[in-house]
Amino acid sequence: KKIVILESNNERLDTKENTIPFRIDISDSTLFQLRDYVKSQVNIPIDSDPQAIFSVMEWVRNQWAHDGFNEPPPSSTSLEILKLARQGSKFSCNEYGAVFSDILLSLGYISRIVNLNSRDIAYGPLGMGHVASEVWSNSLQKWIFIDPQFCMSAKYKGQYLNYYEIYQVRKQGKYNDIEFTMPNSYIKNNNLNKTQLVVEYRKFLQNYFGYLVTPYRRNNFSSLMVLMLDAKEQFLTNQGLSSYPLVFTHDPKDFYFPINRTLIVFNYQALSPSWSQIVSEYQLQTMQDYKDNMYKFAAKPEFTLLFQNNMPWFDHYEFQIENSPWIPLQNDLVNWMAKDGINTIHARSVNFAGIPGPTTTIRIKYE
Repeated sequence: KKIVILESNNERLDTKENTIPFRIDISDSTLFQLRDYVKSQVNIPIDSDPQAIFSVMEWVRNQWAHDGFNEPPPSSTSLEILKLARQGSKFSCNEYGAVFSDILLSLGYISRIVNLNSRDIAYGPLGMGHVASEVWSNSLQKWIFIDPQFCMSAKYKGQYLNYYEIYQVRKQGKYNDIEFTMPNSYIKNNNLNKTQLVVEYRKFLQNYFGYLVTPYRRNNFSSLMVLMLDAKEQFLTNQGLSSYPLVFTHDPKDFYFPINRTLIVFNYQALSPSWSQIVSEYQLQTMQDYKDNMYKFAAKPEFTLLFQNNMPWFDHYEFQIENSPWIPLQNDLVNWMAKDGINTIHARSVNFAGIPGPTTTIRIKYE
């Protein structure tokens, strides 16, 4: 009998998730205070991805009207900003991006602020940058662009885009083919003209394809990572003022990487005899002898499976055989033996909020 992998998305993990400096840590009580406040105000389908993302986007957009010059008090938390908004305060794109990302983090989704900068960010006037967000979607297994100030996301040929993909489509001369979308409920409840808003937003976004920027951490030092788009020159100032520390890259893989994934490592429970033992026991003389007698000593698919992950705020693993219910695991090991025929196993990681990451699936034939 042979052990053959028919299908697998079981691939090596990296550690790029460690480069994301979260605005709120799981140990910070304000994370859960924010989550409880939002849950008391609106029903978010937290286990529905990407619908949960769009629901948070719409709710945040409806909390205040945009004011590009008003700022909250220094070091204000997202919960404090929301409470100020209920009292009538208005804020800029910075606060839309921060509050949106923090709420998603509190619900168990990985979200980061992204700064969209023009070519003239170094010494241009005010308005050379815009703040939006990107969220990792477990169901889509990719980062998607969200602009909570405008309640917008982007699709091309039916697929949600991140900002670099928007840039790439634009570079191909197909910018007008991008579908900028808003929730129908947001359009209806606010009596908006969708066509006009999309035209205006498409024109607005054209100003911000110089650089793409996001918070970045390495060796416990936080800075900003800058992905070059149309602009190719490095810079040290922001609209004539000082800037946070900057790290530059031309490689989109530094910016876009998969997270929340699970790796399954197969460890045989019983190792095969040594070559010399096999040759001696079965009196093998030639390579053909070895092949003809392989059925007598071929490895049997009895494994101890080891699980690894690159999920921030990881809590536990879940394992599934065929279409049986998911089994929560107490540790990172499980014993498994393939049966005759086709075997399908699944594994996934689950974070502190109970949100599972993408499923790793392996189909193995043993016959």
